[in-house]
Amino acid sequence: MDPFTPSGSVSPSAAKEAAPGSASTTPVVGIIGDGQLGMMLCQAASELSLTTVLLTADAANPAARSASNTVVGKMNDPDVIQQLVQACDLITYEREDVPAEAIAVLRAAESAGKVQCFPSLSVIELIQDKGLQKSWLRDQHIPTLPFILSSGDKSDAHRAAEQLGFPLVQKALRGGFDGRGVQLLRGAADLEHAWPGDTLYEQFAGDFEEIAVLMGRGQDGGTGYFGPVAMSFETEYSVLDSVQAPAMIDEESIATAVTLAERTITAMNGVGTFGVEMFLLQSGEVLINEISPRVHNAGHYTIEACASSQFEQHLRAVTGMPLADTSQKSPAAMRNVLCTPPLEKEGITREAGVSAHDSVREHWYGKSPARAMRKLGHLTALGATVAEATAHVDQRWQQLQDNAKASN
Repeated sequence: MDPFTPSGSVSPSAAKEAAPGSASTTPVVGIIGDGQLGMMLCQAASELSLTTVLLTADAANPAARSASNTVVGKMNDPDVIQQLVQACDLITYEREDVPAEAIAVLRAAESAGKVQCFPSLSVIELIQDKGLQKSWLRDQHIPTLPFILSSGDKSDAHRAAEQLGFPLVQKALRGGFDGRGVQLLRGAADLEHAWPGDTLYEQFAGDFEEIAVLMGRGQDGGTGYFGPVAMSFETEYSVLDSVQAPAMIDEESIATAVTLAERTITAMNGVGTFGVEMFLLQSGEVLINEISPRVHNAGHYTIEACASSQFEQHLRAVTGMPLADTSQKSPAAMRNVLCTPPLEKEGITREAGVSAHDSVREHWYGKSPARAMRKLGHLTALGATVAEATAHVDQRWQQLQDNAKASN
């Protein structure tokens, strides 16, 4: 896929011309979660003339300041969730770890016709538990790596090693993100360090590329996708480091990944934008790794590089608007500004906002304090080729590192 050709598509139901807010009634959108994804959803909502109400623990944080209104409190407080329900027509999320207390209130409110939740609460419950997610993929005959569920018994680790081999991947069922909740057991001696409690063991993928498709699906079942993109990870912490868009893979693999993502999100009747992370094996086989029921870090490049962003697409999907054009205008690269030791030592902080540095657009999240491996922002560049765009973001990333070292 080089030289670059525009990519991305929408189904016929999603390709209709649509003006922002063109629905007969414009719903008030509640958002659970107040991180950078929530902030960027609120910013996209403003461009669509949508009113947002953000659930936040801190009314002064950048995401809260981007929202039309806020409900301040904890996600596991039923009274706070009830306040959010009363303030909104529909509710969506910037995170999948929605507490059971919140789900119970939302389910009762939805049953009473007081609010709609997209993606559905059943989808959130399915995806937030990796054991349920993997079992569902298997039951739907959607390709994924072999796995074994464990209740924490030491014999489970030995059984998994015997059946799945080494290296062996162990994953926490809940709460794992940005490299947390995953460990690699390389040999028999490592089995002594297997985590207790409910986890799953997964076969190691071997030599592979990690790719992702951002799949949008509307209330009417229409779909539109961004990607596939190639993902690279910071090795020590397993945090997403950079994205190349489009992924430099063959046309057959592209078609397989897109079809698999659409099939998966349609099978779960998902509504919204979903991050579908995949392994592309040396054999050419494409397997689902994990699914995120929300906008995804791998899709940030869409703000600059595509006809619409993943954030706009998500809001269109959940509010019942026609989906937008997802075509990619030019090759792009995105790099997370992870708080490395030099940046942490400098105590680097930036006000939330977007700025330009030569050919690179800098998105800062306004996070403070600067602590190890925290996502402080991201860098995006366009180029005539993916390699050129990558060189731009890598150069700016190195400048940030060098400036931090010079100031220490």
